[in-house]
Amino acid sequence: MTISHDIKAIFIHVQRTGGSSIINLLRKHIPMRYTILSQHGSFQNAEGDIIQKKPDYFVFGFVRNPWERMLSWYFLINKLNLLSLEKERKRFQKFLEFDFASDFKDDENTFHYNQLDYFPDLETIVNPIKICRFENYEEEVKEVFKRFGFIVDTIEISNETVPKNYRDYYTEKSIELVREKCSRDIEYFNYLF
Repeated sequence: MTISHDIKAIFIHVQRTGGSSIINLLRKHIPMRYTILSQHGSFQNAEGDIIQKKPDYFVFGFVRNPWERMLSWYFLINKLNLLSLEKERKRFQKFLEFDFASDFKDDENTFHYNQLDYFPDLETIVNPIKICRFENYEEEVKEVFKRFGFIVDTIEISNETVPKNYRDYYTEKSIELVREKCSRDIEYFNYLF
C-alpha cells in the first residue's frame, strides 16, 4: 500500500496487476513525496486502519481476470524453471491444488486469491474509491493520474512476465480450482474464463 499526502491518495497494490509500473509513475511525478507502507499491503492488514483515518483520500488499485492473474503469479515464481506446455499445465494445476500461491508471503505481503480482499468493504467505505481493470490498463492509468493533475504519455512496464495466452495453460480441473478460489472476484467483477 502506498500513500501520498500531497495528492491525498492511497494506492492498493494487488500482485500481478501492474502495480510496480504505478509506483514508478508516482516516483516520476511526485518524487520523495509518497510512502510505500508495504508493497502489497491490504485492507486486511493493520494498514487498513489508515484508510479509515483518511476519509478524504482517494483510494485506487487494479484487479485482473483471476485466471490470467493466477498464471502470471505462477510464472513469476517459476520463471527460471520453465517446462514444456504439457508439463507446465500439470505443474500449474498442482500449484493451484496445493495452494502454493498463498505460500509466498511474509509478514507484510500476504497473497490473497480474491483481489477484493485487498480493498476495504465497498459497502461501508466513505473514501472515494476506484477499482480499475488491468484489461483497460493504459486508459485507466491515464485517467487516474489526470485526476491528480499529471499527464501520462508513456507507461514503462515493470516486472513483466512473458505474455502468454493464459487459456493454453489450463486443464478442466485448474479452471475449476480458480473458479472456487477466486469466486468472490469472479462474481463481483463478472470475469469469465
